[in-house]
Amino acid sequence: MKRDKYNSSDVMFMTGDINYTEIYLLGGRKLVSSFTLLRHQEQLDDFIRVSKKHLVNPKYIIGYEVQGTNMHLEMRNGNQLKVARRRVKNVLSSIAFA
Repeated sequence: MKRDKYNSSDVMFMTGDINYTEIYLLGGRKLVSSFTLLRHQEQLDDFIRVSKKHLVNPKYIIGYEVQGTNMHLEMRNGNQLKVARRRVKNVLSSIAFA
């Protein structure tokens, strides 16, 4: 099996599914890794864990919407990711828009 190399700065976000991780890159490419999301999180210091399923690169967040205890992030590729209720405050303090 061929191993695809990628630069962490090209990663918009990652989605975990049991023992696999889907890695969404710039340009619409998607890779699948056989490592857990936690293992990727340990290697990527700049990324924010927004829920059990999602690890996000804050450089590619273009907006967010908060309604009560619900929060959604809008990513550069148009995807909307739900933030876990318990992580809303941490995510808000971690992202900074100029």
